[in-house]
Amino acid sequence: MTTQMATEERCQEIYREARIFFDKIAFSPNYGFKILNGPPLYRAPILFVGYQPGGGSEDGEWEKSRGAEDRWPAACEYATESWILAKNMQRMFGQPYLAQCVGMNAIFLRAPHIDEYKRDFDKSLREQVERFCLAKVAQIIEAIDPVKIVAIGLDTLKLFGESTVDLVSDGEKQRPLTRVGKIAGRPAIATLHLSGAYISNLDRDRIRDRVLAW
Repeated sequence: MTTQMATEERCQEIYREARIFFDKIAFSPNYGFKILNGPPLYRAPILFVGYQPGGGSEDGEWEKSRGAEDRWPAACEYATESWILAKNMQRMFGQPYLAQCVGMNAIFLRAPHIDEYKRDFDKSLREQVERFCLAKVAQIIEAIDPVKIVAIGLDTLKLFGESTVDLVSDGEKQRPLTRVGKIAGRPAIATLHLSGAYISNLDRDRIRDRVLAW
């Protein structure tokens, strides 16, 4: 068995474990779950970790019909899809580079927005879900062994512990563009959420350059 085959086998086990876990807990609304946004490529140059899959019931049903709760997509969706986040990342990193990367979610449960996730699910349920998901994230990272880990969104990195400001924007506000910390015990860098239209082209370039050089 090759290392890539072993990586895929372990990730497939995690999909099975996730289905069992989510079938056992009662929660509503239920928009389904999604783990990986593409194949779990061993030693990928970057593993991108988002907060959670977005979208509501219609998106959840469409994804489920495509088998998203059973297996990952055939190609990295950041390189192939037309959602705002994917298009912004394609402009920043280029499709050929993203095709070599892996994307996944820290919290597997789908929600239209983080605020709705926190509103609709009580704290004890969120804690139960997050304990399960973050443990599985660590196992996926161990299986993939990526060169770099990049969290999409500063709040995503907060799920895994403390972080420090790394790169700030120019101008008076000096807002953080990136923060650094750890995910599953490994160094990680987080960016402002890349779907945001409020990021200037200059700051997007600076984020990209920082991520690639880090």
